[in-house]
Amino acid sequence: MQGNAYSELVSIMRETAKPKGPMGPIHLRLGVVLEADPLKVDVAGTIQEAERFYISHRLVKDHQELLELDCSGVNGNLSIQASCGYGSHSSMSVRSGTLNTPRCLAAQAEPVLKAGDEVLLLTEDDQTFYLMDKVVKAG
Repeated sequence: MQGNAYSELVSIMRETAKPKGPMGPIHLRLGVVLEADPLKVDVAGTIQEAERFYISHRLVKDHQELLELDCSGVNGNLSIQASCGYGSHSSMSVRSGTLNTPRCLAAQAEPVLKAGDEVLLLTEDDQTFYLMDKVVKAG
């Protein structure tokens, strides 16, 4: 070591203490979806392909989620078309009653993301991206 040995030792310690790899600082990035399937996103002018992403499960096609619907404010007439096995009745009307809405499993029919959508990304190294959600400008 040339010069002040203590300052060189402190310099080495500082360099060693800098965050690297998976413990590095997290950066926010804004991306634009170029293609939804397979996923391609423009991140700061660089096209990133699907294998670089971890994506929120709610953004994936066929995502299913258990929903509990509150229909307490629903009222009015309900017309139900039904056929009778004996042919004596073709329809019926329900004028009042209680609507019970049990929990139901809902699935997305298509991907939430589409070309042109802006997305919020997290990254540590600009190599692996965590696609958090679709974002829109307020107002």
